[in-house]
Amino acid sequence: MRWLFSTNHKDIASLYFFFSIIMGFCAFFYSFVMRLALVWPFAFIESGIIYLYYVTLHAVYMIFFFVMPFSIGGLSNLLIPLCFHLADMCLPRINNLSFWLLFASFIISLLSSFHYYGPSSGWTLYPPYSSYPASAYLSTDLIIFSLHLAGASSILSSINFIVTVFILPINTSFSFFQYPLFIVAQITVSFLLLISLPVLAAAITMLLFDRNFNTSFFSNYLGGDALLYQHLFWFFGHPEVYVLILPAFAIISHVLSFLINRNVPFSYPGLNIAIISIGLLGCLVWAHHMFTSGMDLDTRFYFASATLIIAIPTGIKIFSWIFTILSDTFVLVPLILWSFGFIFLFTFGGLSGIVLSNCHLNLFFHDSYYVIAHFHYVLSLGAVVGIFLSFLFLFPYFYNISLNFHNSATLFFVFFLSSNLLFFPFHFLGLWGLPRHYLLFDLNYYVFSSLALFSIILIAIFSLRFLYLLSFSNVNNLWSYYNDLFLKLVVYDNKMVFYNLVIYNSK
Repeated sequence: MRWLFSTNHKDIASLYFFFSIIMGFCAFFYSFVMRLALVWPFAFIESGIIYLYYVTLHAVYMIFFFVMPFSIGGLSNLLIPLCFHLADMCLPRINNLSFWLLFASFIISLLSSFHYYGPSSGWTLYPPYSSYPASAYLSTDLIIFSLHLAGASSILSSINFIVTVFILPINTSFSFFQYPLFIVAQITVSFLLLISLPVLAAAITMLLFDRNFNTSFFSNYLGGDALLYQHLFWFFGHPEVYVLILPAFAIISHVLSFLINRNVPFSYPGLNIAIISIGLLGCLVWAHHMFTSGMDLDTRFYFASATLIIAIPTGIKIFSWIFTILSDTFVLVPLILWSFGFIFLFTFGGLSGIVLSNCHLNLFFHDSYYVIAHFHYVLSLGAVVGIFLSFLFLFPYFYNISLNFHNSATLFFVFFLSSNLLFFPFHFLGLWGLPRHYLLFDLNYYVFSSLALFSIILIAIFSLRFLYLLSFSNVNNLWSYYNDLFLKLVVYDNKMVFYNLVIYNSK
């Protein structure tokens, strides 16, 4: 009953963490089955509908139930009150409700899996694939309701975070540009969610009406417009990309400044402005996902140019991290290895993103494995490595969970090698013209399938080994560590920053 009705921000953060880690393994299971299915024609799955069901649930679970609950719900609930020395969040009951709405959303998505073959229209739910003739079963309606609840959960959390940061702290004379980078990133993410999620809710509500009440919002045959759904969806979908990656940006900034024993990372104001700029520009470039939809040349030129402009604040962040590392000596610890891995993987994924932002090149690369390689390097590797960074950086203090030096370093090299072996060959498959979402294709494309299967087996071994090597000390007093820790905030050069993580042992 404590966990069901708790309004304590630390308890709710623990629920988010536990839920997201379980869902991460569920999402990984779906990707593992997909690679088994693609190792050879009809190797594991004989139905394309079932394969598309695995594709859909893998994406939904990774985005809405793994990365977002961990990096937004969990980390924000844990750190925001501690940053401002608050007893709790401003709206604790809303906080409790937002988590259980997310859990209810997962239950509904699970129910959709048991009806017919499950939802098989992809996580984007594009009509006509998700409309009545193509998806005539209840599973698609259930996944729409699931996304509604997940969106409502995120909206409530975002309101809670914004109110907590801007209204609840008293006797603070700090401006927005003097907050820790983590606070700036989470506030930017909260505003992005408040702006974009109602648009997604409108789009999937109209889709629900098309399916069940004989309307024709997205039916070209009946006078609607299928492109309207794409515009509405990607107005949510592209800010969602930055919702997933901005918390990782903030975490690595704090980790690097912590590792070189500095108060702030190099160019703190530049990093601050870059986070906000990425959030603002992310709302203006959604149609670069639609270059092949027949838009006119001027519109394509605008969206290509605006997409390229996002490379400027992103480049500021990457160079700031590099100069932070070069600005002082550091000890070669596993955290610095994970930081180097994050910078490399995100930079590599961003470079392929610059290629895809070209509206003419995109005509050839659209919906190919090159796109899959791009967003998996940025998200599946960038955001997930950011989660590992926050896990290794914060969890030893908050939950007394730790990995020893050699295990952390070994696991990093195994993860880095296996993930690159898995996703790097996708660039070549995309250059050779292999479309995504295909279960069967020419045998010439299967040259990398065995390598991909071997790599994902390595990642599975890494994940299980990671859990096995986690060491708990003093488990009986685990929750007492909440009272032994606080984040010491100091004013350095008129900037409010994370200075250090200090543990006061009451014993």
